[in-house]
Amino acid sequence: MRRGNWHKLGAFFAGVLLSLPLLGLLWRLLTPAVPADGLPGVRVSPMLTHDQHMRLTTYGKLCGPGKEKCESPLGCLFDGRRVRATCVDSECLTDAQCLEDEVCRRLATWGDEPQVRRCVPVGFRNEGETCVNLPDVKQETCAAQWLCSGREEKWCARPCRLDDSQGCPEGFFCADTVPQPACLPTCKMRGCLSGQQCIAFSEGASVCAKVYGPQCQQTPCPDGRQCDARYDSPHPGMVWMECVEECGDGLPPCGAGKVCDGWHCLLACDPHAPDVCGEGYHCSRRGKDRPYSCQPIYWDETMAN
Repeated sequence: MRRGNWHKLGAFFAGVLLSLPLLGLLWRLLTPAVPADGLPGVRVSPMLTHDQHMRLTTYGKLCGPGKEKCESPLGCLFDGRRVRATCVDSECLTDAQCLEDEVCRRLATWGDEPQVRRCVPVGFRNEGETCVNLPDVKQETCAAQWLCSGREEKWCARPCRLDDSQGCPEGFFCADTVPQPACLPTCKMRGCLSGQQCIAFSEGASVCAKVYGPQCQQTPCPDGRQCDARYDSPHPGMVWMECVEECGDGLPPCGAGKVCDGWHCLLACDPHAPDVCGEGYHCSRRGKDRPYSCQPIYWDETMAN
């Protein structure tokens, strides 16, 4: 190779090497990092610009089990108002960026994806009551001083430190939960009043309540079915239990006297016939195109979609 060509080739590689830091910087600008949020190991999605949204193919797309994973720095957030989970970023950093009756809260997402900050309605539920992060009605959210915490069931709770055994009030314990450690209710040490039982929920939480339906925490469900317990804050001291019998596409039809409603086989009923549902239940339906079935009394037909 001629001397001039060697000089040209050397100049070319030198230019490539010099441009690598610039390319790296450009990549970091186009792909925002997920910053920590004051707690070790906690990642929170930043607020992205419109142009940054457009460069992410999963932004606004459905996500969750069996679906495509959200691109970094998006998180897969379930929104109870739309009854679906989508890939989103944060929409606020402080309460001042939200509407008058909202607060900026860090919310847990599905899987190991970053948490996201969202404007959440200020509700009325107190410490130890169940909650919904992004509900249809603000009556299901916590008062401003509490966080809506928990991986499965969610409870209005105060934050706590796992290394501080005195950080929670009596009847609560510090759980390693999401979006951060919080004081969840427990009745295991203090017991319950006559007629109530201490009902266990996920992550060690428990509440005193009267049970409606089969007490499947004491007597296991038949055929290996899952025992499901539901606790609703407007009805304190009441828990509804069910041995879940799944139904729907690809599953066997429900047996005689039952209907498939919400992917569960439930007892069929007629709202104009004598009551067959029993204490704690009433004959209702979850929508005009849904069958009548025995629903817990906390379910109101006016709330149906």
